[in-house]
Amino acid sequence: MHDATLAERQSSAAGRTTTHFGLLSRLNHWITAAAFLGALGLGLLLGFGELSREAAGPYRDWHKALGLLVLVWGSWRILWRMIEGFPEPAAPAPLWQEIAAKAVHIGLLAATLALPVSGMLMSIAAGRPLRVFGVEVLPALGDVAWLDEVASAVHESAAPVLIVLLALHIGGALKHHWVDRDETLTRMVRGPQRP
Repeated sequence: MHDATLAERQSSAAGRTTTHFGLLSRLNHWITAAAFLGALGLGLLLGFGELSREAAGPYRDWHKALGLLVLVWGSWRILWRMIEGFPEPAAPAPLWQEIAAKAVHIGLLAATLALPVSGMLMSIAAGRPLRVFGVEVLPALGDVAWLDEVASAVHESAAPVLIVLLALHIGGALKHHWVDRDETLTRMVRGPQRP
């Protein structure tokens, strides 16, 4: 752990320093991650679980609810990230690692929008309103076959890409923690330490 200069300890209203994430950024990250992982897990169960229509119903409701949460909370998270920016890297890294990390982060943020939006469009473009636990959230657009096909293609192809991005993101964080022994992971878990 390095000694922070006074400039590094200057923080925003949300507690972010130039080297650490503030509480709000950490909450945004973990709430979005939990909702995303829940929606992804349920999506995989629905896609590969060979469930009957009746058995799949409650899982589909939760999948849609978590997808909506990902869209709403994730949009707020993206806006907050644009306002707040990113702290400096916890430790120097080769240029290729910095580029890879940025690409993975951008991919994850894009998936935060692409998966829920495409999932919602799959319902409403197929002539079905989007319902979550029986409550209509969005009305049907009618039968818009081309939009349904595009949304289905995005939703189904984005999930495997998301799994790869998550593996790279989690693997990179663990590498920083266990191999590089820097604060990349701990600063997203606990934030800045008080002097």
